[in-house]
Amino acid sequence: MRAMRKTRKTIMAAIGLGIVLAACGSAPAGDPAQRIEAYLQARVKGDVDRMITLSCAAWEPNARLEATSIQGRSPALDALACRTSATEGDTAFVACTGKIVTNYDGERREFDLAERQFKLVQEGGEWRMCGYR
Repeated sequence: MRAMRKTRKTIMAAIGLGIVLAACGSAPAGDPAQRIEAYLQARVKGDVDRMITLSCAAWEPNARLEATSIQGRSPALDALACRTSATEGDTAFVACTGKIVTNYDGERREFDLAERQFKLVQEGGEWRMCGYR
């Protein structure tokens, strides 16, 4: 009987410790590459609120500018694919291929997404867009 109580207490303590460790040491939610894909999809849709949600606090004004910079130009994503290229502590870098294509007044423009990498930082327990490299 005494052995069963001791075993039960040990199991309960182990479960409690596991829960505490999981809560304290959790990695940021979401894959950085998926976060950038969501950011770019929000950008071509003109969804400023979603872009801000996916951005770090310091990047919010830039997210607003990026959202409005292609409004009214029929933006679309062409062959978007992103991958995490590096993670350094609380910073990650994402490389994408594909293009943002716009059409305005009969003029087609393409913006190659491979020209720069996207910088993300951990903020609020999630990876958030926070600039370029």
